[in-house]
Amino acid sequence: MSSVLRRLSPSQKRVLALALIVGGGTGAKFLRGELRKAAREQAKLAVDVDSRPANKKREGKKNRVAVDRVFLKRLGIILKICVPSLWSREAVLIAVQSSLLMSRTWLTDYISRIEARAGRHLIGQNFPEFFRLLAAFAGVAIPAAVVNSGLKYVQKRIQLAFMRRLSHNLHEHYTTARAYYAASTLGGLTNADQRITEDVEKFSFAIADLFSYTFKPLLDVILFTRSLSRIMGYKGQVGLYAYYLATAAGLRAMSPALALMTAQETHLSGSFRAAHQRLVASAEEVAFNNPPSGAAERMILNRHLERVLRHSRLSALQRFVQGILDGYLIKYGATLVALLVYAAPMYARGGTRQDQGDVTQDYIRAMRLLQNTSRGVGDLVLVYKRVTALAGHTSRVAELLESVNRLSAPDAAAYHEQLYIRNVSSSNMLAAALEDEEAEDEIPPPARHDGRIIRFDRVALNAPDGTRLVRQLTFDVPVGRSIMIMGPNGSGKSSLFRVLAGLWPLQGGEVTLPPARQLFYLSQRPYLVAGSLRDQLTYPRPPAAVWAAASPASKRAFVSLPGPGAGSDLDKVDQDAEDLRLEECLEAVGLDYLLGRGSGWEQLQPWTETLSGGEKQRLAMARVLFHKPAYAILDECTSAVSADGETALYGALHAAGITLLSIAHRPALRAFHNAVIHFEGGQLGSDGSGWSVEELAAPPTYIPAAASDASSELYDDEPEGQAATAESEEKFSALEGLTEADSAVAADDGKNGLDPQ
Repeated sequence: MSSVLRRLSPSQKRVLALALIVGGGTGAKFLRGELRKAAREQAKLAVDVDSRPANKKREGKKNRVAVDRVFLKRLGIILKICVPSLWSREAVLIAVQSSLLMSRTWLTDYISRIEARAGRHLIGQNFPEFFRLLAAFAGVAIPAAVVNSGLKYVQKRIQLAFMRRLSHNLHEHYTTARAYYAASTLGGLTNADQRITEDVEKFSFAIADLFSYTFKPLLDVILFTRSLSRIMGYKGQVGLYAYYLATAAGLRAMSPALALMTAQETHLSGSFRAAHQRLVASAEEVAFNNPPSGAAERMILNRHLERVLRHSRLSALQRFVQGILDGYLIKYGATLVALLVYAAPMYARGGTRQDQGDVTQDYIRAMRLLQNTSRGVGDLVLVYKRVTALAGHTSRVAELLESVNRLSAPDAAAYHEQLYIRNVSSSNMLAAALEDEEAEDEIPPPARHDGRIIRFDRVALNAPDGTRLVRQLTFDVPVGRSIMIMGPNGSGKSSLFRVLAGLWPLQGGEVTLPPARQLFYLSQRPYLVAGSLRDQLTYPRPPAAVWAAASPASKRAFVSLPGPGAGSDLDKVDQDAEDLRLEECLEAVGLDYLLGRGSGWEQLQPWTETLSGGEKQRLAMARVLFHKPAYAILDECTSAVSADGETALYGALHAAGITLLSIAHRPALRAFHNAVIHFEGGQLGSDGSGWSVEELAAPPTYIPAAASDASSELYDDEPEGQAATAESEEKFSALEGLTEADSAVAADDGKNGLDPQ
């Protein structure tokens, strides 16, 4: 570089200097604009973040993990996920980091040669050459500062890339085959939310950190063996400290809002963890409408993840620029000042020459201030601790991957059944009881079939403790014939629905189900997705913001799924027509006033906190009306609604032509069903079945209570179990009659009547 500069004429040097000044100023202006843009984007990302503090995780006693073959094998498996090929983005980042590390070593060696030559000329008091070398040092320090900051930036990018690969892999499996339900409810995986978020992040940081802190100090120690002390005299130290103070003040004025960035990152990370915690807390409600609900949750989780990663990338960019300034002004600028401070007394003395040995000794001692070999040695000493820490993170992430893969495997149903027997069924009493009965040919082996109607054929149910609840349960639910299930607590009603949905294993008998898109499950505790008012009604479709940010591949995968909410491209939905349908659904459940509470359909609220229990259940019923399935499977889904409002809700479903399979207690709801199945609550009776059937008259054509001016009163939330009042009987007196058409339907359905045997 110096030889090239020597060959330049003075005019060429002036042109080069002018170009560097103009180019540097233009580049600085552009960079400043990009940093401001990054800060604005970060603020936008953090606007809708839930700022409530996440639950503090309990840190248990860590197990000691050995660095052995198992560790290496597991690490290899994880790295194949993180770096899928030699041409992947992650492989390119690792190659860039390796190049930067070698470049840093070469630059440090080159700088040391400049320093040595500067020392020689200083001892010889050849000050023109000495100042030329100082200028060369200042020039080389620029790429050195870029390389040093680039190492930190690339290391952060590697960490984020590894975290992204691992998290997407885990999300893919965690939201498939109801793995999230088996993990949380069936005990297939403990602390799944913490492991997927915190453990993956810690592993990604440890593996990205290890490479840099192993390779770099090793090169430094090999090439640089001299260490420095801080013995420069009081005057030199005062000048150096004055430079540090001035530089610190300048850097503080130019630094980004680090405290704000940290707070935003904390909020975004908390939102990401809360999304996982929400899925864990509502696993059963989501699992009822799988697979579209699982896919929607996967898209929600990935949306939170991308927000965290995008914010972190923008933060890394700002820290990268700040690192350049820090490295140049503090590290190399301080070295430049130190040399000037050291040389100033000699320059002031002019031609007076000192003893060459003393000057050489002082110069070597001063240069030791500018070397960092001791830091490299210290990093190498701590490598084993870093590897051990990595082994611990590797163990937890590997166990997480193994568990999630097993929970979502093609044969996951068999493993879920094992988890149910082991963790839900007390002491395997359920398995033992059924094996004894199967040996006597009383219970047929469990089997599931696809069909056009819901059918139970000789189904057996046991309580988790092994108590017999129901035997030989046999009945059909054809379209247009609604069935109500009644019985005391603990009689097996909810267990039957869990078996029907596939959440619990079928213990004995045969179950036939129509296609998943014809079924919609509602449990007593409704699930409210994080999103707008529109998203509450369209779920299990993904929220609009999540769908807009999803990749084309994710959208195609969702459209191809069975189940309610899937099967159509949401980008092609007629929004105006859908809004009219949504409004009709809200009016049908008496919640149209929600549109006036905020900014219409797009309003965002903490729905689980702002809505009452009855409003949540009515909103879930509006969701059923919107999707309009052939069958609605209802598990006491209106227990928090008043008796009058409950009757109106069931009437709206009946008017929409939805066939009901309901668990309910209030006698007024019998009017909307063709028959009642009574569970005896463990009292198997004389025939040993534990259930009986009661035929009802066919439900009438429902006339909505539009003429009633007291519609808001119909939906006043009341305690669960309150009986229907006389007032409700007056308001819904229109339900008493049967039309000829309904009677004909009832007669046809009687051909598919209940077979209690």
